[in-house]
Amino acid sequence: MGIDPAPERRYEAAVRRLFPKGGCRDRQFADPESDASLFARAKAAEIFRFRQRMADLHAEGRIETAYETLGDRERVLPGAANPRLDVAGRRAVLAAAGTGRPAIEGIKEAGRLFGVDVTGVSLPFRPAFFGRCRFEVDRIADESGFSAVLVRAAAAGDRREAFEARVRATVLVTDIVHFIYGG
Repeated sequence: MGIDPAPERRYEAAVRRLFPKGGCRDRQFADPESDASLFARAKAAEIFRFRQRMADLHAEGRIETAYETLGDRERVLPGAANPRLDVAGRRAVLAAAGTGRPAIEGIKEAGRLFGVDVTGVSLPFRPAFFGRCRFEVDRIADESGFSAVLVRAAAAGDRREAFEARVRATVLVTDIVHFIYGG
């Protein structure tokens, strides 16, 4: 689904219909240089630019069509920054970096870096949404909002705090990480 703008002339026709009906309006629009005609064309151009920008922003919301936000996406995803690649390559790296869920392999890799034996990573709870949230407003997050992540490790050693900080930097801000050591 996209947000494609209509041709500019359709917006101009819509703006013209907003003027009161009658002979005065017809005379005004008969002259292409009248104030009413110039106003309708200017507003149509403005609406067209607005709708075009909406379509651009809609495309930016998906990794496979993003362009303007590639740098920002790479900045917040660990290991995704790769400015030497072309746009298609950068999009492929971002798509492989994940969809916002904690990357289990990334957590296990952090364990290897800090000498922690990670035995398991799980997302045991799934929040439920029942139609609408409080105050009759649609929910603003998907089901990944405020998730719990359990990380089980056999041994932590003296680099436990550094490991936990790295894992917390890997997951989403809305993920609550619990570490269970000893098994």
